[in-house]
Amino acid sequence: MASVTIYSTGGCPFCVKAKSFMTERGIRFEEIEARPGSKTWNEMREKTGSGSLPQILIGGELVGGYSDLAHLEATGELRQRLGLTEQGPISPLYDVIIIGGGPAGLSAAIYAARKVLKTLIVSKDIGGQVTWTYDVDNYLGFSQIETADLIAKFEEHVEKYGLEKLVGAEVKALKLAGKTKKVVTDDGKTHLAKTIIIATGKHPRPLDVPGEKELIGMGVTYCSTCDAPLFADLDVAVAGGGNSALEAVIDLMKVASKVYMVSLTPLTGDEILQDKVMTSPKVEVFTEHQILRIVGDSAVEGLEIKSLKTGESKKLTMAGIIVEIGLLPNSELVVDTLETNRIGEIVIDSRCRTGVAGVFACGDVSDVPFKQVIVAAGEGAKAALSAYDYIINQR
Repeated sequence: MASVTIYSTGGCPFCVKAKSFMTERGIRFEEIEARPGSKTWNEMREKTGSGSLPQILIGGELVGGYSDLAHLEATGELRQRLGLTEQGPISPLYDVIIIGGGPAGLSAAIYAARKVLKTLIVSKDIGGQVTWTYDVDNYLGFSQIETADLIAKFEEHVEKYGLEKLVGAEVKALKLAGKTKKVVTDDGKTHLAKTIIIATGKHPRPLDVPGEKELIGMGVTYCSTCDAPLFADLDVAVAGGGNSALEAVIDLMKVASKVYMVSLTPLTGDEILQDKVMTSPKVEVFTEHQILRIVGDSAVEGLEIKSLKTGESKKLTMAGIIVEIGLLPNSELVVDTLETNRIGEIVIDSRCRTGVAGVFACGDVSDVPFKQVIVAAGEGAKAALSAYDYIINQR
């Protein structure tokens, strides 16, 4: 193995990170104390052309600082420099792996990058559940902005830092105990990290009635923004009585022939939305009604509903149903290892810590109140800063 030399000094967090990085990989190195202004520091400056710490040399050739060392590993060049190419590339050890690509996860990524943390984002998509809406109101700097435009700005911001991303990947298992965490993706690969930030958001709550699972994608849908145009000039139903359901009805009013709204409770959404729905001649509302089943063989043909007041049942004929009855946290992978509340949200403290060292959570998957895009982005930044504090305090 080629010789490795690191110029470092006490109290330098990136010196600590560089030494830990090499120790964890079994890379032997010579450490030279180089306090700023000292003789060895001046020698280092003359040799490397830089006064910043750490400075790392492999085989007498300058590598640079910690981020340069991490970059060599990410590209597979580190083993080559060390003379170990026959053994293949070193498995990267990330400072932080962020699971989720919504506002919380992307904000965490930006703040991790600003702290020069070696970061990997693992997500099925970019944007997360905010992509289910058409526009966002009152995000700081924008009184109103289309969701696609806001996500594009998020992604453009993240791209400036050149962070590693696995988009389209699904996490199948997490091993959170110990100093090195493991993230197993659906391609069978294991990714290692010092810290994990869980920003997986939520998913739609299902009706859990006969016919629902069988007809998903054949008239049963959970996103009016995505699928409302599919019901142009058709009759369609919306399940739910809150703001999301009312907004779905309003989306459908623009394209559908008729919209049925079926809610277990009286309508609970904002009055301004209720007024738009209740005054539309296209809409028929059934409050305090239970959906018994979704009717259809190869496509949705109708609903069977029952009045909770009278017990009377009836069938409504339509070509589809959009389910808007709330969201459930995407916490299935950690419910046995992290503390969750009664609805499955990950319990965190004011620093986004989960109770397991080195594991943080942020955004809608956590129990933080007020599920808003701007809140999720703030929580993501906080989680990244907390991860940074955790890393630099490790010895």
